Order: sequence, then structure tokens, then C-alpha cells
Amino acid sequence: MRVLLIMPPAENTIKFLRGWQLSSSDYGTFPPLGLLYIATVLKSNLAKVEIEILDCPSEKINYQQLEAAIRRFKPDVVGITTFTFCLVDVLKTARLVKAINNDTHICLGGPHNANFPEQTLDYPDIDSIVLGEGEYVFLELIKSLIAGSPPPEIPGLYFKNNLRVSQFDKSLIEDLDEIPVLDIGFIKKGIYKSTVGKYENIITLLTSRGCPYQCTFCDTPVKKFRSRSIDNILEEIMLRLDQGFQEIFFYDDTFNIMPERVIDLSEKIIKNKIKFAWSFRGRINTCSYEMLEIAKRSGCQRIHFGVETGTDVGLEELKKGITVGQIKNVFNWCRKLKIKTIADFIIGLPFEKSKEEVVKNIERLISFFPDYAQFNVLQPTPGSQIYQEGVKKGIISQARWEGFVRSPYPQFQPPLWEEYLKQDDLALLLYLAYRKFYLRPGCIARNLFSITTFGEFKRMIFGGIKILFRK
Repeated sequence: MRVLLIMPPAENTIKFLRGWQLSSSDYGTFPPLGLLYIATVLKSNLAKVEIEILDCPSEKINYQQLEAAIRRFKPDVVGITTFTFCLVDVLKTARLVKAINNDTHICLGGPHNANFPEQTLDYPDIDSIVLGEGEYVFLELIKSLIAGSPPPEIPGLYFKNNLRVSQFDKSLIEDLDEIPVLDIGFIKKGIYKSTVGKYENIITLLTSRGCPYQCTFCDTPVKKFRSRSIDNILEEIMLRLDQGFQEIFFYDDTFNIMPERVIDLSEKIIKNKIKFAWSFRGRINTCSYEMLEIAKRSGCQRIHFGVETGTDVGLEELKKGITVGQIKNVFNWCRKLKIKTIADFIIGLPFEKSKEEVVKNIERLISFFPDYAQFNVLQPTPGSQIYQEGVKKGIISQARWEGFVRSPYPQFQPPLWEEYLKQDDLALLLYLAYRKFYLRPGCIARNLFSITTFGEFKRMIFGGIKILFRK
């Protein structure tokens, strides 16, 4: 049995804005953790299964090269990661697989399925879908295909001609320690990087899954928080360092939901004299000075914070569960401890009724003094509360989204929240936000003087060119 896991080429990714914008690759490229976990579980449980991963965007594989790779490998089963924004490329990849061998079983996983399970099963080239966390669900699928028998009825696995239940259930792994430590031998070395990373050889690592918070703009389908044990995390850290990595980016939805867990991990790193640079995606309201101080001593270099907007009223409307006072305190603590901060910020929110209000919010963000900022125009995606509110108000067309999902095309323009500001206004404000933040003399000087490695300098310069001089 040959299993090919594919991250499709990113040639037809739909875009929210017609004007100036950054792509996800401008911030860096990271390993496809979802596919890696599936490959690792398959390898650990089925010795005779051959497995390959093709990360087409990171490996710069086009469709001609993808076709050659499929013909060479001759897969019996193909699993494809599916995001709604990449749907055109997902289905184009599926058609390519079926054109080569119509008997190849195609299974789609990924967050798109959670919002559109029935529509996904309607696509002619798709044989099955996985909802939720797919490691052991996909394993059962492969076992059943090897045996030539119907798969067991487990939550999360659905077929075109046999839904089995009227209500779609998602798979969820309760004990994350039961998953084998990730095998990164399936991916190429040296192609992944972070624009703001300290070292060239950076790797991502997950210590938990799920986020229990209810931010209105978020479409994350899994809310239940579960975490790996500290010893289990340390085992993977040591393995990555032995493999030559110098920096680890903890890629959890929210790494510090339980601050005591961060303190415990940091203490173990210090006690065992493990030396490496690390960073994480975190929340403001679960940060304490004690947690940040010991994290810094154990090697923490950088924290990505979701700030989103600059007023308490706005934060409350977004259900962020944080206040401006907390943001200021945490950013002050990080400056004192010399931990770099990245603030994620959204413009074009429902309560921003003019260009002037957006500019004031950008200025408020600047007053928090983060080291870096990532700006995005609000993307009211299906599955989020803001999307539902927009549909109810008639600001967002649900029929427009459903039409795209049923018949995807690359020119699709997702609806924005254009109650007060139109798309061209938002595109211009996004461009101005980056220039307003990064062209400040103090920002330039602070970032240049904080550089400690040549690789960090190189990535910062090239990243700055992309941000500031793209038309």
C-alpha cells in the first residue's frame, strides 16, 4: 500500500483584497504538521505501508512536477490538506490524481471540511473526508483499504455513498501523549524559515491542541484544550536539538493557556541545561511576570500576541477577554526582559466606521511599543461569529460563499465587511499601516540594534523590502 500526502500547490489561492497585501509565505514557511502527524502514526502502526509527503508550496512544486511525482510514486491512497481558500488547488490536485489512476482513493482532511462536510463529499473526485483530528481516523481508513473490508464506524470518517449518520461528528484525541513523537524525516531540510527567527534552522513543535476562547473573528473548529505532558514535550525538544535545530517555534493555537505549564516546562529546560532559542503564540491575559521571566531565562526570544484592536470597547466586542491595560503591562514586561513581541492586528472591524478610526487604532497599537506587527484586513470566514453576524445584517452574502464552495473558481472575491469602508479603502489602509509602523526611525533603530546573527539580519532586510516596497 502506497500513501501520498499532499499540500497542494498554491497557484490559485483566493485573496480577500485586490490591492496590496502580504502572503503567508512573507512571514515564513513552516512544516505541514498535520500531514507529518498522519505520516508518523501510519509509519508507527503499519510497517508495510510506503508513505511520502509533498509540501508543494514550500518545495515550489508546480502541477507538472506534481504529476510527475504522482506517476513515479503510484499511490493507492492520496490524502490532501484542505483549506477553503485553497479549494481550487485542492480539487485541481484531486482531478490530476484521478486522471492518472481513477482507482486511487482520495481523502480530504483539514479545516474546510468542518464548515462544508456535505458539499465536500459532493465533489466527484473525492472518496472520503476526515473531520477533526485525523491521525487515527486515517489509520483506520488505511487498515480497512488494505483488508478490503468496510471501515469501522468511527466519528470523523465519512464516505460519499455511505454517510452512516445524519449528524457529522468530529474526531478528537484526548491523550496527546499517545501520539508518537513527530517523524520529520518525511520533509526536506533547509526549506523552512521564519522571517523574524533568530536562526536559519528553525522547527515548529506542538505541545497542545485546541483553544477554549471565543474570539468572534476566529473559525477554529476545535475548542477543547488538551496538552502533552512536560516529559513528552522535552523528549521531542531533545530530539530536534540532536537533529541540529537551534530554534523552536511552539506553534500551539495558544501556548500559555495554562501559565503554570509554561513555568514548569521552563524550569525543566533550565534544570536539564538545555540550550536553544524558542518562541510561541500566546495570550495577553494568561501572562504573568513570573512566567515571562523564567521563560526568558530558559531561552524564550519572542512571543506572538493577538492584540487585534486598540480600545477596551473594541476588545470586548471581539470577545478577546483582555484589556488595554493588560496589553500595556505585558508589553512593558517583555521590553524589560528583552523578549521580542509581535502584535497581530486587524483593520476593517465592524466598529471602525471611518478611515480616521482605523488610523487612530493603528496609532494606539504603536503606543503599545511591540517590536513587530502583523496587520490583516478582517476576513469574516464561515464558521466565525462575525461571519454569522454579517449574514444576519445582510453585509455578507452567504449565497456567495456557498456558490464558491459548490463550484470553486480562482477569481472568487470573498465578501468583506464593507458596511463603512470599501475594499479599496481597506487595501490602502493595510498598506499605510505597515509603512506607518515600520518606517518609524525608532522602530528601525531598535530592530537593527537587537540583531545578533547574520541570518536574522538577512531575513529582516529581505522581509522589510517585501513589506515596504511592494506595489
